[in-house]
Amino acid sequence: MNYIILDLEWNQPISYQSHAYREVGDKLIFEMIQIGAVRLDSDLNPAEAISIPIAPTHYIRIHPRIRRMTGLDSEKLAGAPAFREALQQFVTWCGEDYTLLTWGCDDISVLYQNIAFFHCEDIPVAPLCDIQRLFSDVHHLKDRSGLKSAMEMTGIVPDESMAFHNALYDSWYTALVFKTLPDPDAVLNYPQKPKPLLHSRRVAREKTSGEVFDSVRDALGSETAIHPLCPRCRRVLDLDGEYIKQSADKYIAVAKCRNHGRILIRLRFRIDEDGKKVMTRSTAPATAANVAYVHTKQLQVRERQERWMREHGTLPDPDEELLNAEVSSMPFD
Repeated sequence: MNYIILDLEWNQPISYQSHAYREVGDKLIFEMIQIGAVRLDSDLNPAEAISIPIAPTHYIRIHPRIRRMTGLDSEKLAGAPAFREALQQFVTWCGEDYTLLTWGCDDISVLYQNIAFFHCEDIPVAPLCDIQRLFSDVHHLKDRSGLKSAMEMTGIVPDESMAFHNALYDSWYTALVFKTLPDPDAVLNYPQKPKPLLHSRRVAREKTSGEVFDSVRDALGSETAIHPLCPRCRRVLDLDGEYIKQSADKYIAVAKCRNHGRILIRLRFRIDEDGKKVMTRSTAPATAANVAYVHTKQLQVRERQERWMREHGTLPDPDEELLNAEVSSMPFD
């Protein structure tokens, strides 16, 4: 049996209020635009490789974040095969008696949603197993490790000519990580099943429409951020401490409503085509665990900021961090 490591890249709607998304809805949250794969030899070394671009037929305009991360745009995908032809080309290349391996569970969910949407169930795809889960268990990690972090842990140095977020290169890097595992065949104990992808159920709280700012700092100091509204009684709230950064595009804080107790505030950022920062705010009743988490993180953040200031003299630029962020929020049901 051959191991083939698979990685995918996909596009998404520019907006979930766009005409393109309204036409298809949750039937196609992400549209695949590249298949990359590496076949391993008997010693688990990368042997053959394939990269297949895919021309989008619904989300034709490439999302700015996707274009920035993958380097793929409409011009590069012009003339590429449509999904059915690309999938058939990939399956033919795979041959017989093989198992597909991926890093994480995102790829299989996107793959099977595309298969269902484009009615390609007649094209047989081999079972998929998850290297990421095996890696996390082997290294006793509490959370799943990203591919970059796994490479750092195993001493694998990225090739300057092979950028991340290219399906071919990411599958190659995954192959190198896979070979470091003490019992790679144990990956067969980690079969994957696709999860339904749904956008409409992601918002189970009050959420503002996106506001545009020149910088993340301007957004964090805005009226929307510092004076959120209670989602139940619409009372203006005051924050209980500052926002803490969970990642380059996500900030979180707690506020207090006199009538409804603690309220959890989440801010989400993205960059639009003009380089502006678009912020959305969501609010929901906070649990005791939410409050404890935020207060603990606020103390930790202050300590890290003080240490960083002593070492560097200035804090990192949040706009630069957002520009270089690896954002992958999968809307699983």
